Amino acid sequence: MSSRSTLILTVAAALLAVAVYSRIPLIQTFYYNHPDRLVEIDNIGPYEIKFSDKIRSCEDVILIESKGVAIVGCDAGRERWNTVMGIFVPGPAPGAELYVYDYKEPDDDKSLTRLQIEGYAPGDDFHTLGIAFDEDSSSLFVANHRRDGPRVEVFHLGLESYTLRHVHSIQHPLIHGPNAIHPVNSHEFYVSNDHYFLAAEHRTLSMLETYSGIPTGTLVHVDMTPLLKDPASPVDAEVVARCAFPNGVEFVNETTLAVASTNRASIGLYSVTPPTGSAQRHPTLSFSSSIQLPFLPDNLSKASDGTLIIAGHPHAPSLAKFTATRYVCNSPEERAKAEPVVRESCEKWKAGSWVAQWSQAEGVKHLYVGMDFPTSSTAVHDLKRKTGIVSGLYAKGLLVWYN
Repeated sequence: MSSRSTLILTVAAALLAVAVYSRIPLIQTFYYNHPDRLVEIDNIGPYEIKFSDKIRSCEDVILIESKGVAIVGCDAGRERWNTVMGIFVPGPAPGAELYVYDYKEPDDDKSLTRLQIEGYAPGDDFHTLGIAFDEDSSSLFVANHRRDGPRVEVFHLGLESYTLRHVHSIQHPLIHGPNAIHPVNSHEFYVSNDHYFLAAEHRTLSMLETYSGIPTGTLVHVDMTPLLKDPASPVDAEVVARCAFPNGVEFVNETTLAVASTNRASIGLYSVTPPTGSAQRHPTLSFSSSIQLPFLPDNLSKASDGTLIIAGHPHAPSLAKFTATRYVCNSPEERAKAEPVVRESCEKWKAGSWVAQWSQAEGVKHLYVGMDFPTSSTAVHDLKRKTGIVSGLYAKGLLVWYN
């Protein structure tokens, strides 16, 4: 063998070793976090599951602590239309709904109110993922995976009237698979695109992207100023970071942005430098470090003491099985005509939840690991009122803890 061939094989082997090494955290979860082996943890104190007969498939929840309420985005249609995980069941899928949960109100019959959406023309073609809120302007940003193409919707939230007035529908080539959103102000936000290859267009490549851990997802900074000046103008957008399966986005402090990398079981921390001069319109991000986790992080939030709250999924194969059967298991009509083995899977297949917190001083602390509430995707914590809320990608209701 020539020296050139030997060099090529050596480099290829080194690259393969690096690739395999980077997948070890994910591979370990396949064994240790299997539902039969998952070690349950309860460090959240008393909790209960609320509204299981009223809402389901609530991917994101945000706190408005000044009002003592949470905004919850729920999409029962995700059982039939999930562009991230590749679920495309023929036929109509019900549209998403958003709710106000007043967690100060002790009466459950009065504490949950559906928001009335005004001025949104496509009706049921509304499928939410991440939601975010700018309190100063009452602007609610929603990642919407419509059948005719993904976009970010902007609403004005009227808490007193329980209304959402549609203001903008933002489409841009760089917003091709929006997942999580973090607003900077009323006209500026970050949005993560979890994949480069969308499952609806490239199912095999999307799955390869998911499990390979290559950094083909993007974090995009969006400035709406051109649109606000001229409704016919596109927004100003730029890719500021490339990540493997970027998901939740949250500022740790004024200069550090955290981005969940779901398929690498980690959270990347990025130093943020504001734009300087008229020629630079977007911030510059530079990777600084990562937080390794024993589960797959989904969305992120921040408590009032600066602690990062992380919700995610213990075991990807179980989540995939659970996801694929929800349209049958939650529909009496579909369940009645399903094969016996599928009906049995509705009782057999489970998908757990994992909630943790992180701070620079104390590192990672695990709050809840268990099977009582499935598919945790977001956790928030109001420290003053000692109330925490967990939403689940395919769960019925919300888990609410008191601590």
